[in-house]
Amino acid sequence: MFLGVDHGTRAIRFADSEGKCRVIPREEAGGLDPSEIIDRIREAFDLSAGGEVDLIALCYSMGDGLTEIVRIEDAENRGVISQEGAGLHVGGGTKVFDAVRESGWPAILLPGIHDRSDIDPRMKVFSHGTSPEKVGLAYKVFKDGEKDFIISDASSNVVTIGVADGRIAGAIDAPIFAPGLLHGPLDVAAIRNVDAGKMTANEAFTRGGILRKRGLTIKGCTEEEKEAAFEALALYAAMELAAMAVLLRDHGAAKPALYLAGDPASRIAGRVSQLLGGEVLPLASCDAALGCALIAEDVYGGAREVLGLRVDGRV
Repeated sequence: MFLGVDHGTRAIRFADSEGKCRVIPREEAGGLDPSEIIDRIREAFDLSAGGEVDLIALCYSMGDGLTEIVRIEDAENRGVISQEGAGLHVGGGTKVFDAVRESGWPAILLPGIHDRSDIDPRMKVFSHGTSPEKVGLAYKVFKDGEKDFIISDASSNVVTIGVADGRIAGAIDAPIFAPGLLHGPLDVAAIRNVDAGKMTANEAFTRGGILRKRGLTIKGCTEEEKEAAFEALALYAAMELAAMAVLLRDHGAAKPALYLAGDPASRIAGRVSQLLGGEVLPLASCDAALGCALIAEDVYGGAREVLGLRVDGRV
């Protein structure tokens, strides 16, 4: 059996290569012992006590300490430069990482996309492009038969990844361009507040989303406020997809397929399609975890490269 783990903003998703999925909210995972997490995985995927996992592909945090796909035991500091990233640290992903590492099951760790990745050198102006789960998301689309495509994951954050001829060309991370519902880039007002000592840069980022800028939450806003937020999210996702299309066109991909991921994907896909004048397809919530499982399956089968990312020789 091959498993994939998507370490998302609000939940951790597990999937096998056949598409079966199990979701644990990050806060809930943070309260579980590693053995309890392994028990849940065993139960979800009907694993015997002896363990029948051939390989797990795991995402953890920003993945900026890695440039290749490596064995979990070979990753220093869980594959990240620092635990102090942009976003909220809940601890659920760390518990899942430790559970997988202690399980005895063979596991590989996927890298994020950043300024040391093998991508278009012009995109290396930005220190970070995307966390590893978007690599899994992209691999799911690639395995479905697409070679030129763009995925915008628009939910709490907006993160967009572009693939040309089956290789990752670049990615736009949440603090760079489009605000999500909760988090967003630092505008002039936020920079002034940080300089004035009113908040940290990370607090400005986590309060910079479409809703949080107004002190709202999804559960606490009216239907009218919610509709306005999704309309704004659709606009920003469309703008980011269009921006990434410029890069892919320069890589010879004149008409990349366009996709949306994230919980609101099915809700806003029609509006994003209208804004761009072409079809934008929504992806399922477990597609990133499924893509990770498909990476595990192919690496187990001997693949030495995934979307242009090398597989470490020790794997």
